Amino acid sequence: MKTLIQPLRSRAFKTQNLNESLQAAEMYGSLLHTVDIGQYDDPALEQALIDAAEAALPSLAPVADKRDCLHIISEAYIIGGHTRLMEKLAGMHTEKPDLLITRSADEKALARCNSVFSTVYEIKSVELLEKIAEIRAHCALYKRVVLHIHSNDITTVVACGLVKKIQPLRVYFVNHADHAFTFGSAIADYYFQLSSYGARLDSLKTLAGETSFLGIPVTDVRPATSASVDLSSPELLVDSKLNFFSSGSAIKFKPFQGADIRPLVRRILDTWPKATFTLVGITPLTNFWWWPLKIRYGSRLKILRFLPYDKFIGLSREADFYVDSYPFPGGTAFAEQILGGKRGIGLVSKVQGYSPADKLKTDSVDQVIDKIKNYSDEGVVEEIISVNGYEAVKARYLACLYEDTASTFNMESLVPWSGDSQSLRVRKQIFVPVSPAVMKYLFKTDKQLFINLFLRMSLFNKAYISWNAIKG
Repeated sequence: MKTLIQPLRSRAFKTQNLNESLQAAEMYGSLLHTVDIGQYDDPALEQALIDAAEAALPSLAPVADKRDCLHIISEAYIIGGHTRLMEKLAGMHTEKPDLLITRSADEKALARCNSVFSTVYEIKSVELLEKIAEIRAHCALYKRVVLHIHSNDITTVVACGLVKKIQPLRVYFVNHADHAFTFGSAIADYYFQLSSYGARLDSLKTLAGETSFLGIPVTDVRPATSASVDLSSPELLVDSKLNFFSSGSAIKFKPFQGADIRPLVRRILDTWPKATFTLVGITPLTNFWWWPLKIRYGSRLKILRFLPYDKFIGLSREADFYVDSYPFPGGTAFAEQILGGKRGIGLVSKVQGYSPADKLKTDSVDQVIDKIKNYSDEGVVEEIISVNGYEAVKARYLACLYEDTASTFNMESLVPWSGDSQSLRVRKQIFVPVSPAVMKYLFKTDKQLFINLFLRMSLFNKAYISWNAIKG
């Protein structure tokens, strides 16, 4: 696969037309983020583009009187963990930091950002080299920058690299999507780690700076009513109207390499005939592998594409058990539900190590059923708080930002590794949907690469790309 994608990387290195090179780099970053070929960074390309941009742009005078901290995000969303993590970290500062949005934010997300940050700036330029100049001008005004950027946001990486050439700038990289390729290795002084899985991939990167464990923060307080219902008796359980709840993007539930959550759903609904199971985040029409179970269990299996936040919270509160998504886990959503008073269960994923809550998962369907009947989370809640509790994450975060103290905590000291950091590698078939924007770009610029990639795609992905081509 590396040989297959090499022409796109080569195109990004051809800096005669820097805007074209930057666009090629964006597409290259997007493609590698989706198609895992065992390469998770490319500092050589970053440095080449930084040097090319330095030669192409007018020089920038060093700034003497600098502000404290600027957070940078590519796109802000009203839903999802990416923006939420940024907001939590911003709230840990003594004084509100500023925010720079390099691409876009809808009105609701922008309004929310304005309530969290002191000042919110948006990049208006369209041409990529102009974007770099604009981002560079903002970054030069600050002592430190915290990056929450998309994996392919090469313009922000180049801009930070340019500022570091003329004046001191501390760059902290929050690797939100730590399971895949991302730009940023060449310019980050500190690379924040969120999981065991991400830490293992970081060891395969060429990082210019240090790594520091951060962890994804969750609420520290657990409701006193969390254990008010006794469900430990098998006799009671058989007749109980238990509510099981799970949520996440549809891809997290899609069967992958033999890993499949449907046998667990089936077993739960068969074991407790009055139980219901609600899945949020799945479009029933396109996720056809759920159809047989939906037909079999009818209203007992609810599959919902989306729920407004208040209804989502209401449903989750009614649940007796929260089931983590599988084959791909929901990050710290699982831990949040446990600290919110839910009994947490699930199957162990090859992608793991986001919180000590993983200890509540088991290897087989039989073991999960036993866990439901004899549930105990003794000790796990305290460990979640010590690792992912808001105050614990805040202490690590601020120590790194203001004292240059990196956290050496290793999640595997609490949750022994049983995963596979190469489980997402593409070997024969591309199973994760490739961005239609990338495929459209390749069709225009390199039809041979387009054809080669298309032929390697799964039938589902071919249909996905074809459908988007028809729509667009």
